[in-house]
Formats: sequence, structure tokens, C-alpha cells
Amino acid sequence: MALVYNQALAHRFGTTLVSLFDSGTWTSFEAAVAWVRRSGMQHILPSLQRFVAAGQSCRIVVGCDVDNTSQEGLEDLLTLQAHAHSRVYVYHNESGVIFHPKLYLFSNDHDARLIIGSNNLTQSGLFTNTEVALQVDTAATDQLITDVRTALDSWCDLSENLARELTTTLIQDLVRDGYVHPESQLARRRSGQSSTPGASGQARRQPLFGRKTVSAPAPPVPPRTPAGTGHAAHRQGSGAVSPTTGQTLVVRGYQPLTITNVLIMRVRPARGTQVQIPIPLRNSSYFAGQHSVISGHDGSARPISATHPQRGRGAVNTIKVEIPETRGLAVPVLRLDKSATGIEYYAYDTSSLQGRPIMDALEAGRHTNPPETVLTKPNDPDHSTWYRFI
Repeated sequence: MALVYNQALAHRFGTTLVSLFDSGTWTSFEAAVAWVRRSGMQHILPSLQRFVAAGQSCRIVVGCDVDNTSQEGLEDLLTLQAHAHSRVYVYHNESGVIFHPKLYLFSNDHDARLIIGSNNLTQSGLFTNTEVALQVDTAATDQLITDVRTALDSWCDLSENLARELTTTLIQDLVRDGYVHPESQLARRRSGQSSTPGASGQARRQPLFGRKTVSAPAPPVPPRTPAGTGHAAHRQGSGAVSPTTGQTLVVRGYQPLTITNVLIMRVRPARGTQVQIPIPLRNSSYFAGQHSVISGHDGSARPISATHPQRGRGAVNTIKVEIPETRGLAVPVLRLDKSATGIEYYAYDTSSLQGRPIMDALEAGRHTNPPETVLTKPNDPDHSTWYRFI
């Protein structure tokens, strides 16, 4: 069954959450939200505390960006960790990328109820804002639920320091360094009585979280309009590079542009670390002018080089780059992010929390029409390099 929540016209999401906690139907609750405040938690916390006190499991990950999560909201969530099957995490990327999911998952041994929408754990998000959410009821073993849990696992993963488990000490550090503030201070700022985040925000010490670069594509550039030609942008076209084929596309009214700046790959390293870049990919605009890639793991530059022509019967037939992070990975995948400063990559195994979604996206791209994932040997997927622009 599917249901659309139309708040505040016909639904109040906070009321729905309370009824689900108190229903006795569910044995597990998992959620990811951008913001939490006591203004919202005060309405649902008693039911949620009863839920976990009865032995049900709970996992919540919350962001602390743009001064919307409050100290009191985190303190309310911290009370849940008095119970053995409850875990709460705070997620933040020091690069400035905002953690923005709103996802709620209830499940038991047989059934699952997934709700994804715009509702945060604030009073406005739960009761008064105009919000929308989609509920999907399905089997607990459905692949959709598996994929949702994979996403949650990645947001709760502690290995890159983007997520940290909530503790009293962490809350104190977050307040001290200006990541979160008391609700009274946030209310004064909203009313215009205060325009600064407070002294703690002025004296931030060492960053509390990790940093992972995620860059936006360059915006399309309108062409110059020659004098006297009127609206030339509506009459002329120009080339753009197809993210799938690297071929030129006609984009009316814009100068040539790269449609995407993020590339994902499944690679087959030679000797454990030598990754081959397919020639059509190397010749695309994505790699134009690039002589190296930068490791997101340690910041090292890895040169891009050609094999010796004599190995290819007088022609360069392979482009290679050493990626030492692939050593020991059973099935390595890469995520490459191109910005003005170059191409940064991360390498993961497909069995890892970060690698699984990349491999899933590559696999899904094989089945789009037309296919968005390119295989260097379409008839032999296991021995191919796979790549897809996203």
C-alpha cells in the first residue's frame, strides 16, 4: 500500500509517528533527518521512550547544519541510548555539504513501512509546516528495504569521521564549537534579536568531523549575443559532451559544457593497483587537460599515463593510473569528483558501506534505455571496466 501525507491539510506527521510507536506492530524504528529540536521531540519522545523501553530497536542519524538542530533536541535523543538496542548518530561534513535526508523506517520480522518526505523532527516539521511524504508498505525482505538500510548504514559509518555516535561529551563539544545552539538562542536569531551564532561559533577549535569533497557541476554558460542579432540564444546551438558516450550534443543557446562532473567506475586493477581508463573515457572532456587524479584518502596525486606504444602494436591502447587504495579489494569501485582544482577519487570495495551503493548504481545503469553504464566488454561483464556519469 502507498499513501501520501499532506500536512497540514489532512495529516500531522507527528501524530502518525506517535501512533506507530504505540501500535505494538513494529519491533524496529530507524530514521535519518536533517534537524531535530525539543520543540518537536517533546511531542513524540514519551512514545518513543516507551517503544525502546519495551525492548524494540532504534537507530537515528541526524544532521547539525545551518543552525537548525538544537542542543535540547540532541539531549532528548541522548536519553534513548540508556537502552541497549538504541543508537543515535550525528552526521556532518566539514566541506559544507548539508546532511538533508528525511527518512523513517518501521519494521518487524515480516513487514516494513517506509516513509520518505520533507518532515524533520521539529515542531514545524511534524505539525504545522506544509510538508509532504510518501509511505510505502512492503515486505521486510524487499530489496527496497535492503537499499534503505544500506543508505542508513553508510550515514552511520564511523570510519570516515563524517558520523559520530551521540554522547554527552559530543553535545558539549558541539555547543562549545558552535555546531549547535540552545533553542532560546535560535529563537532570538529567528526573531531578529540576534544575528550571530554566539561566541562559541566564533572560537571553533579543531573540526569535530571529517571532510569529504562533493562539488557541483559548472553552470551552463550562455553565449554572447552579437550586437543587432536579437535573441540569438534562441536561434543558435552549441556542442556539449554526452556523459555516456563523450560525443557532442547540441544544446540550444549555450556554449559547450560538461553535463556532469561525477564519474563512478567498477575497475579491474592489474597487479592489484594499476587501474585502466578506457580510451573513449580518457578522450572525453571529463579528462581533458587532466594529467593526474588526487586521492581523497590521503591527498596524493596519481599520474595518468599511457602504456608503451610497442605493447599496443605501435599505438597507445591503454591509459593507466596507479590507485594503491585498490590493493586487497575483492571488487573495487571508484567515485571520481571533478572540480576546478582537479579530479578527486575515493576507492571502495563493493562489499563496503560506501561501495555497495556505487555498484548498485552501476548495475542499474546497465538496464536504463539507453544504457547509462558503459562496459568495455559488453559480452563479458565480469572482465569489463564499467563506468557511468551521474
